[in-house]
Amino acid sequence: MTVRRAALLLVLLGATAARAAEPQVVRKHLTPADAFMSRYVYVPFEVPEGTTRVEFEYAYDRANGANVIDLGLLEPGTLALGTTAFRGWTGGERTGGFVAVDDATPGYWPGPIPPGRWHVQLGLYKVGADGVDVDVTVRTSSGPTGPTPPLPARAAEPLRREARWYAGALHTHTLHSDGKLTAQELARMAREAGLDFLAITDHNNTAHQRERIDAPGLLVITGEEITTPGGHANAWGLSGPRAFVDFRALPGDPALQAIVDQARAQGALVSINHPYADCSACSWTHAIPQDVDGLEISNPGAANLALAIGLWDALLREGRRVTAVGASDWHRAGQQPIGTASVRVFAEELSTPAILGAIRQGRVVVMADGTSPPPQLTVKSAGQAARVGESLSLGPGARLDVEVACEGAAYAGGRVDLVWRGEVVAQAPVPASGPIRFTRWANADGYLRVHAYTAAGAPLALTNPVYVTLQGR
Repeated sequence: MTVRRAALLLVLLGATAARAAEPQVVRKHLTPADAFMSRYVYVPFEVPEGTTRVEFEYAYDRANGANVIDLGLLEPGTLALGTTAFRGWTGGERTGGFVAVDDATPGYWPGPIPPGRWHVQLGLYKVGADGVDVDVTVRTSSGPTGPTPPLPARAAEPLRREARWYAGALHTHTLHSDGKLTAQELARMAREAGLDFLAITDHNNTAHQRERIDAPGLLVITGEEITTPGGHANAWGLSGPRAFVDFRALPGDPALQAIVDQARAQGALVSINHPYADCSACSWTHAIPQDVDGLEISNPGAANLALAIGLWDALLREGRRVTAVGASDWHRAGQQPIGTASVRVFAEELSTPAILGAIRQGRVVVMADGTSPPPQLTVKSAGQAARVGESLSLGPGARLDVEVACEGAAYAGGRVDLVWRGEVVAQAPVPASGPIRFTRWANADGYLRVHAYTAAGAPLALTNPVYVTLQGR
């Protein structure tokens, strides 16, 4: 082969082989003051025209847990709250990742690689007293690539055309954030546990949508756990490529309302998670937005559970019809079952709009397990009847006949408490057959609900309220 022909062959090969640029390396020294004042630091890097793959990684001294730094990535665009430039987030679960035209690390989105200034995002979850040096390395390359894969199709909705109580898990994680299962594995486990629907709520991303999920009969709802430094909230009902709700609001920052607005603009419900929790920055320290839809009350530990229910009652007494929900916050094997806790939602059919609409209306019972049927609460007065999530409009002094039916082995030997405006006003044992009956009189605007307990005194079920409004006073 002549030198000229060899040179031509090299040129042709170079046109199809990947070409890598020199690594870009940046060191950032971060201090406790940085974590306190801003929480997020952005490391810029340049991506040249024609790039098809961006790889990024970071390294730092974890100092036995004193330093914990989260990781995310933004393409060219504004860094302001509500930006559409996010390409993904994995928190502290990975030391690096990549995005390419046709693939990406879990938690990140594949797609075209626009040239210009990108940013590695560092979240300063913990920074020790001595500060920490973080080394960020970025590599870009170009070469042959396949097309950006479309999102796989989900099962056609509704999955069932029947008005009934549906069992579901509303707060779960996959390996796209800090969970240990794929979305497919999680869905299969939920179906085997007897659940009808599953909301996947990875931290600050919805990239689990990239996975094909085959779990016949299970409705999968796309969500995101909006993980702010002032507490966490779920957004249920997001969908589509790169669906995302921003999370960068410090405790007390009024910009939190813009985050809620961003979720609602995408048709999502917003529910506060574990308002009292033992992990750092997990408790809710923001103001509670006026238009929040739900509040997770199944917080681990009896004290946190009582505090969460107390917060919910305070909101209800203000006239704010916030729906209480329960969830397992499932991450990995070894913790409680995925349905402990869970919800029963009375919906007209098994579809995303029907389930979310019923949650918004308060037609929800929080359950300690994934299989027991919910108690059936009915309040009758003046020819009207109302069930969980519904309302009665009555004259002062109207008699309220409350009926509670508890079916299933878990209720045997247990008791039911009747709660009026957050106060237990009556109790009764669960009978061997037939409903429990209570009588009250309408003396003020308020709400009734019931709590059911097992024979051992453990919480089993907590209904959302039936609301009572007095007329003609």
